[in-house]
Amino acid sequence: MKRNTKALLCAGLMAVSLVLPQIADASKYTASTDTNANVLDYLENNKRSARENAITDEQKQLVHDAFEMRKNLRDPLDPTKNVPVAMEGDELFYDQRNGDFYAIGQVNITSLDAQRFQTEEVNGNIQNTEVNVPGKGHMVQMTPGQAKIVMDGYKIQYNYGKKTGSMEDASGKIDHEYIKGKRIEMYPDKIIVYDGTMTKCSAINPDYHTSASKIEVYPGDKMICYDLKFWLGHVPVYSTKKRTFRLDQEDDQTDLPKVGYTNDDGWWISKDFRYNLAKRLYIDSEVKYTGKHGFRSHADLVHNNMLGTFKVLYGYYESSNNKWVKKEPSFTYSKSIPLGSLPLSLGLSYERGKWTQNDIHSIHTYYGISLSHKTINLGGNHKLDLSTSYSITNESANDSSIRGFGYTALLRRDVDKRWSYYTRYSYSQANTKNSLFDYDLDSYSRKLSAGFSYKFSDHDRVVVGSAFDLNDRSLADMDLYWLHDFHCLQLISRYRVKRHQINVTLQFNPW
Repeated sequence: MKRNTKALLCAGLMAVSLVLPQIADASKYTASTDTNANVLDYLENNKRSARENAITDEQKQLVHDAFEMRKNLRDPLDPTKNVPVAMEGDELFYDQRNGDFYAIGQVNITSLDAQRFQTEEVNGNIQNTEVNVPGKGHMVQMTPGQAKIVMDGYKIQYNYGKKTGSMEDASGKIDHEYIKGKRIEMYPDKIIVYDGTMTKCSAINPDYHTSASKIEVYPGDKMICYDLKFWLGHVPVYSTKKRTFRLDQEDDQTDLPKVGYTNDDGWWISKDFRYNLAKRLYIDSEVKYTGKHGFRSHADLVHNNMLGTFKVLYGYYESSNNKWVKKEPSFTYSKSIPLGSLPLSLGLSYERGKWTQNDIHSIHTYYGISLSHKTINLGGNHKLDLSTSYSITNESANDSSIRGFGYTALLRRDVDKRWSYYTRYSYSQANTKNSLFDYDLDSYSRKLSAGFSYKFSDHDRVVVGSAFDLNDRSLADMDLYWLHDFHCLQLISRYRVKRHQINVTLQFNPW
């Protein structure tokens, strides 16, 4: 018997590859604005991505320890054999005759491929590649190309040769999801979670979660949930007997429900959905109910390929100035083409369909071509973006045609981790004064916008955006934003100074 004994065993001990899916990517934030404050959206999106992909100190330590193990190997690795594993324990016993091992105390098992298993007692057999934990075990995995795991469980049995095993009363985090299950079974081609829950809220009693009687995960292919329920707190709000999520493409469970208020719409609630139909073919939809207008929903059929992005749009669409238009339907096409080794890209866009706004009905046709320069680094963290465009907008209702060039120059800078600002000049031939529809248009052509973002704390940030009408030399719009993070909720407030309007959005953090 030896204290703090360490042995290097040529076995893939506890090489559990629990490759569970990312239930949703970090949701993208897009500011509703008339002052071009959305050019600073990357600040919020970078924060969400960093929060979702953050790793703990013990995960960092595991990566470091696995690297040190590789440096200290005496012989080259044999790819035909199981990965080497280092085992530590207050008391460690190993029988070289039959391969039995037993360890108690502070048992720490670390594999060369960045997997760690910790427990107070473990037994097994090296020759039969078996591991048994009668009590509680703690697992951490940072293996490249596999799921990031921090998991606790009881009565663990695993055969690392056959890649089969089970764990009871399991809880922890797998990739971006906090997972709980009464029992988890592992097989070479799938993982099954019984009576499980999933959420991205780290609270002991999460604000929202998804539950299922059984979850079958086929890594890189699909996930099947049986008796699925979605919960807000302790209240079930949605259920279905069976649902399949694709794991071989962008996830089809998007944002959680949002609620909010605007002067124009009143109180509203909305939910986004994505349904994958085939590779590169899916439906994006938003179901929205407003207090003043009733249901205002839409659905987009989207297909992406090497030729560009094709969409068929149907339903109600709202612009940043709360103007609605109904498309029934409308077809759009867009494509960005890099111009060889030049720092330029060519943009193509097209839309044609029936538009309705109030009592106006028209076949709306839009053609657009643009030329954009790659972001220019001016030094001192100043970045400059330049683009020019030419567009044609035709309307059948009044036989009108608006055509002309457009120009945009954007200068932005991140001063430090708290301060960022932008200045943008733009010209557009089309505006609400010469167009049939006032959807997604300014009331003037020559525009100068400027604004800044300031981060007060890890939970609070304000954004101020302003827009100037250079034709009349007057202040056209000013937006004031406050973004506040609760534990698993985010509040986004917008005050439109010139119009004395308030926009408020409250959403669960799906990141």
